[in-house]
Amino acid sequence: MSQVEAKVAPNTYGNLTVLRHSGLFGLKAGPTIIALILILLMIILIAQQKLLEAGLLFLVGGSVAAVGLIPGRQGRNLYGRLQLRLGQFMKEKKKQHLYIAGPTGAGTPDGAFRLPGLMARSELTEQQDSYGRPFGLIRVSGRGVHHYSVVIEAHPDGESLVDHDEVENRVAKWAAWLSECSMDDSIRGASVTIESAPDSGLRLERLLDSHGRDDAPAFAKEVVNEIRDNYRTGAPELTGRITITFDGRRLDGKAGDRGTVEMAEEIGNKLPGILAGLGGTGAGGVMLCTAQQITDNTRVAYDPTTAATVEELQESGGTGLLWEEAGPSFSVDEFDLYRHDRAVSRSWTMYEGPRGMFTSNCLRRLMEPSTEALRKRVTLLYRPIPVDRATAVVDREQRDSTFAGSQTRVSQRAQIRRAAAQKSAQEEALGAGLTRFGLIVTITVRDQDELARWDKTIPGLVSGARLRMRPALGNQAVTFQAGLPLGVVLPDHMVVRTGLQGFF
Repeated sequence: MSQVEAKVAPNTYGNLTVLRHSGLFGLKAGPTIIALILILLMIILIAQQKLLEAGLLFLVGGSVAAVGLIPGRQGRNLYGRLQLRLGQFMKEKKKQHLYIAGPTGAGTPDGAFRLPGLMARSELTEQQDSYGRPFGLIRVSGRGVHHYSVVIEAHPDGESLVDHDEVENRVAKWAAWLSECSMDDSIRGASVTIESAPDSGLRLERLLDSHGRDDAPAFAKEVVNEIRDNYRTGAPELTGRITITFDGRRLDGKAGDRGTVEMAEEIGNKLPGILAGLGGTGAGGVMLCTAQQITDNTRVAYDPTTAATVEELQESGGTGLLWEEAGPSFSVDEFDLYRHDRAVSRSWTMYEGPRGMFTSNCLRRLMEPSTEALRKRVTLLYRPIPVDRATAVVDREQRDSTFAGSQTRVSQRAQIRRAAAQKSAQEEALGAGLTRFGLIVTITVRDQDELARWDKTIPGLVSGARLRMRPALGNQAVTFQAGLPLGVVLPDHMVVRTGLQGFF
């Protein structure tokens, strides 16, 4: 009797929730408080027999609230869309959307080609870890932000010829690595960037030339020449980079940071353990990126047409580019796209995470390389919640979900949220870590017309993960930079902090 081997079902993951303050009727806490204040004012006016004023307040307040409650396209109501348009209008009126660098530009007084926006005041230095290995250290300081970032180049193994148990084991080790990051109070964030681009063919050409022999048969030479001519750009180039951002604020609580020397020594001592923790996660062989590699990669990101030239110079002794020369010479931050040098980019951000369960390979289609764009960059953003705050976060979520589920008419979503909060509290009590996450997808092409097809393609690529993406309207330049492996932690640069955003 033949035995039929049972197919192993893949593990599923979930229990994701959005931290927010709950109010009445499904509203957030901020709008609920405003509504209660308006009701109180109406009661006072009615008590004073000012019925006309009370009626006007009811009509105006009700109309404003009704417009805000109407669900809009891609998670934005009318007020949100108006805010984006107004912000773009003010930015263009002040000429803040235009960046011109170089000797004739106004963006950099010294004539350099610095990075625009949040990275304008960044510095890049070469340091060494405790094993003497060089690495580039990016410093961003100003307006209460004191960040130091390192970039790790990874060569993922992929899932080909990897059995089910090994894949799930890699997922578990990656989760453990993120939990270890939350144990370190100095780590502000981490990101994983998977970038694909058409292969220039230089690597294949060098490989064929280095292994060629003058006494080879004529037929073999013809085959090699045909491969060089017809297949040099067949396989896209795929690279992976992991960025870790450390907090450089002074330990005594005073303003300012601890300085590059002190932070370089501290980070250099931690890097060997961080690299060792990536073993078994599927990251493959990992190595620290030097300052020159970070500079070259950043320059290619802002002008992908220089990729072949940069690759040739790297093989012949190095590009010699400085960090002050890595930025674009010209860029325009438009409402729904970003023009930089000889390319056009559009970025999409995740505005709603998976509502249900998902598998370990749910983002496979999104990560696959594409030859139809100059660059396709997928960046997963992580912000581990420190251990000393994790308990307070899960306790607050439990209280808010219980309040939302204790109202007269309880929706199914409120019940699921309460169950998820209880599950998170149980796992946190057993030692699990909490991590906020986000997703940025950036497509870079030569012409604006090529972006139209990607507007329809991107939502379909994330459907397997049950994610919802939308263009970063009014914030294309910032989102483009946040998607680069440079360690930009956006919430730390925002005027309205994360806590107040969840409140309103």
